[in-house]
Amino acid sequence: MTQSEIDFFDRLAPEWDASEVRSTPERVRSILDQLDIRPGMSILDLGTGTGVLIPYLSEKVGERGNITAIDLSSGMLDLAKKKFGHLKNVTFLLLDFEEEIIPGKYDIALLYSVYPHLHAPEQTLKWLFRMNLKDGGKVVIAFPSDEKFINQIHHDRASESDHLLPAQELAKEISKWGMKAEVLADDEETYIICVSMSDHS
Repeated sequence: MTQSEIDFFDRLAPEWDASEVRSTPERVRSILDQLDIRPGMSILDLGTGTGVLIPYLSEKVGERGNITAIDLSSGMLDLAKKKFGHLKNVTFLLLDFEEEIIPGKYDIALLYSVYPHLHAPEQTLKWLFRMNLKDGGKVVIAFPSDEKFINQIHHDRASESDHLLPAQELAKEISKWGMKAEVLADDEETYIICVSMSDHS
């Protein structure tokens, strides 16, 4: 990600939580309840932002599990640490996960409200499976809305990568990359695609 994009998120950080009205506790719990997250699991929270998912993930994986929360914006990550740094099963890392090595192996890598910001989605997904996911691990692409709402937010930005395809279309595209993509939810309030390695990969 470019420095101007990092600066953009740093500037937004102080007001982010106040403007994030769709990630209500009920909606976040509903999304995570569909992902088969169990006690003892290792979760990679990519683009954690101010840590919207962290308390719910921490509760689900319990003391035996762990969460690695990653963001490239120090402003966002500092706020996440301030709110949830007391949780013993959470580690915070400042890095660009499309450019830098992520330590560890995980059961699930979460891309919550992040996918449109990826510069190289195909390469990034394949790299995560190769380097950071355990056998049988999965990547989850999720949003607390449909693609229309997301694209409205990004309508004034020129980057083509900011455009989010409808869930069924994105799943088909990912399948063409040699991965298995299953749509778990596709309505006005929830968008979830679960990506795994196909049997032929």
